[in-house]
This record gives sequence, structure tokens and C-alpha cells, in this order.
Amino acid sequence: MPENEAHRRPPGEDREDRHMVHVHVFDTLALVAEDHQHIIQGVTGPARAAGQSHVHRIRVRTSYYDGHWHWFDIITGPAVETMDGGHVHPYEGETSYDDGHSHDVADTTAQGPDCREEDEDFDEMTLPPSNPKSKPKSGKR
Repeated sequence: MPENEAHRRPPGEDREDRHMVHVHVFDTLALVAEDHQHIIQGVTGPARAAGQSHVHRIRVRTSYYDGHWHWFDIITGPAVETMDGGHVHPYEGETSYDDGHSHDVADTTAQGPDCREEDEDFDEMTLPPSNPKSKPKSGKR
């Protein structure tokens, strides 16, 4: 493959970078504001290299309460290794300002895989499915 095409391939297409293709789940409560809280749940975006570690984007809408919700859009902190060989990411931030208030949020993602390259032994099942170009659909809508 020509060198200029290699950098355009999505993460996970090459054995060298597929260790970055992972996500974390998260489940937390926003801190109380205006006498209520919101649930914030979801899955982070794929890992992004950051210095000697990596981070993830969290961009979700909170639960709906009393006629409103908030957006929560942050980048996690770098990976923190856990004693059993995985890692987590701390995150904190503030929700969008809606219905006259916002909420502070601080927690840690659920555990993810061990991402130390020297210890990795991936098989082909860890790759994301390929995404061939969509073919036009035939027929009426």
C-alpha cells in the first residue's frame, strides 16, 4: 500500500494500531442541581492516542427529567492501570446549561482491556468489521 494511503485507514485495520480499538461503558449520576439529578450512561468513543497513553470522548445526552435534559461532552483522562491488568479512565466536567442550570459530573469508566503493546496477543476477532462502501439500494422507499 502506498505510504500516503496508510494514514487514511481507520484504526484497527493494521495490526500495529488495533490495540487502540476499544471502548468503555460508563454509568453515573450527575450531581444534584435544582433539587434533582440526571442519569448519564453510555459507551465512550474509540480510544485516541494521547501522549504515552490514550483517552476517549464521551458525548451523550442525560436522562430526561422535569421537562429537560442536558448534553455531556468531554474527553476522559488518560488510562489508569488496574491491579487485575485492565485500565479505567477518570472523567469530569459539566453538563450543558439547560432549564436554568447545569450539573457537575465526576466518575470513572468501567474497566477496559490491558493496552500495553508488549503484552498484547490479539486474534482476528478483535478487529472491527470492515465497512465496505455502501451499495445503492434498489427499489422504492
